[in-house]
Amino acid sequence: MDNPPPAIGALGGTDASMVAIDRGADRCIGAFNGQLDAIERAFDHDGILPLTEDEAARRGDALLVRSEVLSAGIDFVRLVHSQQWVRMSAMIKALARKDVKAAVERLGLSPEVGRLRRWTELYGQKLGVTEAKSADPALKAVEAWHEAYGTLMVQVHAEYDYDRDETHALLCDRLLSPYEDAAEEARRAEQRSRAASARKKAEPNEPEPI
Repeated sequence: MDNPPPAIGALGGTDASMVAIDRGADRCIGAFNGQLDAIERAFDHDGILPLTEDEAARRGDALLVRSEVLSAGIDFVRLVHSQQWVRMSAMIKALARKDVKAAVERLGLSPEVGRLRRWTELYGQKLGVTEAKSADPALKAVEAWHEAYGTLMVQVHAEYDYDRDETHALLCDRLLSPYEDAAEEARRAEQRSRAASARKKAEPNEPEPI
């Protein structure tokens, strides 16, 4: 049996909370975005100081990676966990494309991309969702619901987010709490099912009567 990826293997050892994993993933995504931004800014104002061929190529690679991977920015890290995982998975798929991968290698950002991939694996594992299940029609329907729900909540917060409005805060809590509780219960149910299946496989087979 193949060994699990390091990130997934580490999950069982550290038993990190979803909040901690989310925070770590967000920091890594933000850092990667910052690296691309730094490269782009290092070679701006080319109308004053023209770029050399190598400089133009480096900026072009950074722009290519951003346009294919983070064209809409990183606001998706504010979405609910399941919807963020969908966006992270799409990001990893984009990074695997031949032209994007080549640009990443030229920029020297392969280690960072590798870590982004591992964070995505760990994120999905903690949620109880894996890429192997992505073809499941039921999962696609759930992901579509997550996307609609997450988009709605982001729009609501963007239009009205006043910290001192206790009624608004209470309504948001009532909206989000049942969803988060249901997502957590679904994850636990999946874990219980896997554990029961593993125990059943480990039990010795009863000898057939002669």
